[in-house]
Amino acid sequence: GVDLFSLSGRRLRRLRPRMQMVFQDPAGSLDPRMRVEQIVGEPLAVHSVVRRGQRRGRVVALLERVGLGAEFLTRYPHELSGGQRQRVGIARAIALEPDFIVLDEPVSALDISIQAQIVNLLGELQAGLGLSYLFIAHDPVVVGHLSHAVAVMYLGKLVERGPAEAVLSRPRHPYTQLLLLSSPEPRPYARTERLPRAALSAEPPSAIHPPDGCAFHTRCPLAVPQCRRLEPVLRQAAGCGNGHVVACHLADELSPRAVAQALSAERARPAI
Repeated sequence: GVDLFSLSGRRLRRLRPRMQMVFQDPAGSLDPRMRVEQIVGEPLAVHSVVRRGQRRGRVVALLERVGLGAEFLTRYPHELSGGQRQRVGIARAIALEPDFIVLDEPVSALDISIQAQIVNLLGELQAGLGLSYLFIAHDPVVVGHLSHAVAVMYLGKLVERGPAEAVLSRPRHPYTQLLLLSSPEPRPYARTERLPRAALSAEPPSAIHPPDGCAFHTRCPLAVPQCRRLEPVLRQAAGCGNGHVVACHLADELSPRAVAQALSAERARPAI
C-alpha cells in the first residue's frame, strides 16, 4: 500500500482521482450557488479529464447513470429532493472513474423508501464499475446489503471484524450482537428462534477519556471484573472462521441469546 500522509503536491494530486467520497448530508455537500452541471462537471474540469466542449455530454451520461437526466443540468440543489441531491453527489463521485469511494452514512439523512433506492443504486454501480467501497453506517441491514467484509467499531476502536456473512449472522462481540438485536427485523415471523429486541440504557462513556479495560464494559450486560481491568485484543475466538476476529474476553462462550437474556435480567432488576 501507499502511505497517503507521506505524499504531497504532484504525487498526491495524481492519486486523488482514484479516491472519492459521498457525504452524509446531500444538502450540505453540494454548493448551493452552483447548478447540477457545474457540480458534476467540476472534478472533470479540475483534473482536465474531458475537454470543455465535451464536458456537458459527459455530465449528462453521469446523471443518466445515477437515474437522473439532462433536464437536471440547470437546476440548483435547493430545487432537488433529498434523494435527487444524493444522486448528484454520487454522480460527482464516479465522474473520475475512481477505484475507491468512501460512503459516509450516505442514506441516513433520507426517507426509508429513498434509502432503498440509493442502496440499490450503489450496489449496481459497485458491480458495474468494479468499485471498492468503505461504507460507514449504523444500520446492520444496510451494511449487509452492500458489504463483503464488516468492521464494527465502538469508541473509535475495532471490536469485531470479518466476512460480512460471518459477522452479521454469527456475531461474537456483545456490542455487535446488541446492534443486530436492536435493529428492525424486516421479516419478524421468519425467525427460527425469536429473540427479544434489545437496547442499551446506559450512556456511552467519553471517547476522549475512555474507561480502563474494555471500553464497552460500562454498558455490557455480561461484563466481568477482567473486562474492567484488561483491554481485550482482536483474536480469532473458538468457532470463528478465518478472518473473523473479535476483541472480547468472553467471545468463546457468547451467543446472541445470552446477551439478550442478560440485558433483560438487568432491566428487570429493581432500581436502588
